[in-house]
Amino acid sequence: MPLKTCLFVLISLVFAGFSSFSQNASDTLHSSMTGLIAPLGIPLVLSGNFGEFRGNHFHTGLDFKTQGREGFPVLAVANGVVTRVKVRPGGYGNALYLKHQDGATSVYAHLSLYSREIESWLLRRQYASRSFGVDACPVTPVYFTQGDTIGWSGNSGSSGGPHLHFEMRDKHQKPVNPLQWDLAIFDSRAPEVGRLWVVPVDSRGLENRDAVVKVNKGDTVTHSAGFVHLCVEAKDRLDGASNVCGIYKLEVEIDGAVFSSYSIDTLDFSVNKDMNAHAYYPAWKSSKSQVHRFAPLPGNRLDIYQKRPAENLMISAGETTSIQVKCWDAHGNVTSCSYSIYGQINSKESVTTAIHSADHNPKKTVAALPNRLTELSVDGMSVVWPKYSFYSKETASLSVMGVKEMAVGPADAPLAKPFTLTLDCPAGECDYWVAERRNEKGKRAGVEVCECESTKLTFSSSKMGIYHLIQDTVPPRVLPKHSASPIMENGDLIFHVEDALSGVSQVSGFIDDQWVLFHWDPKRKTAMYHASDLHHISGGTQTVRFVAQDEVGLISEWSGNVTFP
Repeated sequence: MPLKTCLFVLISLVFAGFSSFSQNASDTLHSSMTGLIAPLGIPLVLSGNFGEFRGNHFHTGLDFKTQGREGFPVLAVANGVVTRVKVRPGGYGNALYLKHQDGATSVYAHLSLYSREIESWLLRRQYASRSFGVDACPVTPVYFTQGDTIGWSGNSGSSGGPHLHFEMRDKHQKPVNPLQWDLAIFDSRAPEVGRLWVVPVDSRGLENRDAVVKVNKGDTVTHSAGFVHLCVEAKDRLDGASNVCGIYKLEVEIDGAVFSSYSIDTLDFSVNKDMNAHAYYPAWKSSKSQVHRFAPLPGNRLDIYQKRPAENLMISAGETTSIQVKCWDAHGNVTSCSYSIYGQINSKESVTTAIHSADHNPKKTVAALPNRLTELSVDGMSVVWPKYSFYSKETASLSVMGVKEMAVGPADAPLAKPFTLTLDCPAGECDYWVAERRNEKGKRAGVEVCECESTKLTFSSSKMGIYHLIQDTVPPRVLPKHSASPIMENGDLIFHVEDALSGVSQVSGFIDDQWVLFHWDPKRKTAMYHASDLHHISGGTQTVRFVAQDEVGLISEWSGNVTFP
């Protein structure tokens, strides 16, 4: 039960040594700390770990499996006070932040419910603000003792299935690897290390990503002499699950000398998307393969590297370069692999000319550097990459394929900051436009909403590629979830809501013109009013109105009379 007093005692050992976490590079991380209890009272099996690749960032916590269902009690891992309750349709969904005596914070996400005290405060807050989304702290402090139930596991937000996302953050709100505590998480499986990737680098410092050579473990490959970037396929799996997780530590030796090394003890939200510069981005973008670079790109700001190479690796003609890779997981399991590259004399350097975007005219290219603003204009279209957008030297490009279609490149390079593209409104029509990004097969890979100013459209994106302008003229689809009426036997109201293009931006509901709370779940395409809120008249017939708006401002509405049980 939550403590009602403002005085609580925290075991001092729980967070001792927090400031040294980023320096901890030992081969075995697990159980180097004590003092926390597990956040779940069931056998601990991970579907995701700290530092694995996720979307455009490193995963900053542990994902605990909950046996394919919701509703397990989630426990406070140590004494603490609630400093943040966040509710949103996506992301972490229902999340709770518990601050501990030394300033460290534990985070519990994708909950189905909070404790009774938090739920009561939250409902009042949502009705007072007329908003489903909340990001606030209770005015009256709420305390939990280690082992108290802070909520129940769920599948809220952008969760791909029932589980608990758990984080530990230091006093500066930097995530730290929870596997350093002695949680009962077992792992006897060593990391899986695959092929070595050899990426040629030309005399201008550009990667030739169309000429990558892949080397199997134990093999020797003949490669043109010259500078190269090296990467390796590496991932991990833990006992009890087949889910692909991330590695903890990687060390590379070149001809017997340490070339590079890194370990993921702590991360930093402000630069976490630089995962794209640590990964070999084309492999992650196309197939979600975890391919790790040995040397970080120049614009990579991640503070995870113990050894950074001073310069690119040179493959010398007539010589064999030996590469030894050691890879650890947090439990100390290790895999070691070797590869060799024989340098072949190359009479003519292979110069990188590919733009990595559709070869259409008119087209312009320009050399882009990480520390320089980059601009291109073609036929009334212009694109701007702000300073520090690129992680390395690239050939930026803009191709115009028509009034409504363009390609921004190189599509196989990551960006630290989004580009902005500006063009004239097609046929003088400036309303309801979106830019649809298409993949190599021509299918939709993402949508950006266009902004209108005078006769110009603009959109921004962190992903380069082919974009096609589409006018979104169809409002969201809204209808009762199960029948002609949204009313359920228990008095709940449930609507189906979705949008085919720009996406639903917000929903709202009213009973007799009074705002009521609808819990919105985009992945299930549902919005629900809970009868337990008691904002209706039992046995009475009332007018229900439900409104959904999409990202370009189009609105749909359902209205009708319902009789509540």
